[in-house]
Amino acid sequence: MQDANARFPLTARILILRQFLWGAAFYGTYVLLTKFFLVELNYSEADTIMMLGAFGAVGPVFSAVGGFVADRYIGAFRAVYIGYTAYTIGFFTLGLGASQLNIPMSIFAIALIGYARGLSATCPTVLFGNSYSATNRESFQQGLTINYSINNLGSFLSQYLFPFMVAYLAYQGNFFISSFLMMLTLVLFFTFRKRFVDAGNDLDKSPVSIKVWAGFIIGSAVMLRLVYFIFDNLEVGKYLLYSLGVVVILYFIYEITRATVAYRYKMCCVLIMIFVFMVFYFYYGQMLTSMNIYAINLMGDQLLGFIPIRPESNVAFNPLWCFVLGGPVIFLYDWLERKGFSPTIPTKFVAAFGLTAIAFALLGLSTSFVGEDGKISADWILWVNFFQSFAELIVGALGAGFIFEMVPRYLSAFSMGLRAVALSLSGIVAAVISTKIALPKDQVLTPEIIEGVYASYFYNLAILAVVMAVVTLGLSKVIAKLIRKGEELEQQEAGQDIATDH
Repeated sequence: MQDANARFPLTARILILRQFLWGAAFYGTYVLLTKFFLVELNYSEADTIMMLGAFGAVGPVFSAVGGFVADRYIGAFRAVYIGYTAYTIGFFTLGLGASQLNIPMSIFAIALIGYARGLSATCPTVLFGNSYSATNRESFQQGLTINYSINNLGSFLSQYLFPFMVAYLAYQGNFFISSFLMMLTLVLFFTFRKRFVDAGNDLDKSPVSIKVWAGFIIGSAVMLRLVYFIFDNLEVGKYLLYSLGVVVILYFIYEITRATVAYRYKMCCVLIMIFVFMVFYFYYGQMLTSMNIYAINLMGDQLLGFIPIRPESNVAFNPLWCFVLGGPVIFLYDWLERKGFSPTIPTKFVAAFGLTAIAFALLGLSTSFVGEDGKISADWILWVNFFQSFAELIVGALGAGFIFEMVPRYLSAFSMGLRAVALSLSGIVAAVISTKIALPKDQVLTPEIIEGVYASYFYNLAILAVVMAVVTLGLSKVIAKLIRKGEELEQQEAGQDIATDH
């Protein structure tokens, strides 16, 4: 591609617009699901937490499978195109299910959305990375951060507005809007399909056999049925998710044994980072489960004393801060580079865990400031999200870039899925643990319950984050040594190749 050396190639800019539309559609639906299941479908708090945890986990855990299919069978662009078509149908079906309060139809719609996420989640990063030249990797890393920030802009707008729009459009109207936004992405993909094919892998540039398509259709049907089973049988489904995650990690270990010696060292770094990802994203999972339920039960409806807000819109604070802080984080990195200090990805995770510890300590402290109306100020949740979002922004986009650079290209989509598996496993663990603070319906929130259930839970999470900051600091030194060794071996192999040519 002619502009592959630009700071933002045209393909990358189109993908950034796609990210905005996807963020608005997906997270706009996500923000409504908690109260939709609690109020409209009459689920208990514990079952709602598990449903939301599974919804957040299913797509990422299956994304490794989707990445594998994209790498080996249908191509990265085709996987995105098909996945986004499934998103469009899934959101529309969810709207139909909501209009009839049909639980099986609603679960099927969520399963279809989970399938779509699993198939397509890893491939936009591959297309994004391939739109940059091999000598333009610094711009690629910056582009990822911008892409991440734009995603959060779309997410914030929909998460703030959709709960207000329920009063006018009901739940189904909002779900139909999400379907329309995904339809717009399909228009983008069709219009610029030649560019996306160029940015895809080799499979995108050649036709797919009927045999492969038949296998893909059968496999998709099996996967969709499996996802539906998980949502319809949450207690058994969580163990299935654990098993799938372990299988994906074991397959990556198998690929380490087949890689060149240099890549073995680098891929071992990825394996260590997967552990760190899992613990960090456990906290991200808390934001959508325990913190969300806490805010819905106790958060007031005024922000900064004059901005109206729905309690379920508390999750909008996360993308708001991520968008606001995106530019300053890039400026901070540039400033550190000019000062000759370039922190590694693991070192950034150390800082992220420190910020996470502050966030959950503040959350625990907020339980001591319940007002006469039985609510805490929304400002507490806003500032908790500031620290947690800052932590997420430090590592969120760059973690994907780190893995992309550490693995062979033939494993790029699968490896993006491996990162998503870490997100998935940590998300379902977060949901399971969060059920410990689930309360029976119509439970009166007394000071004793708030202190005994919420405060102790959040303070314990803050202590764990401090412990993980120390552990990650030790692991960062191990990772640095492995990367140095891998680079040394690459240089030796390159020297041997040159000598052989002569």
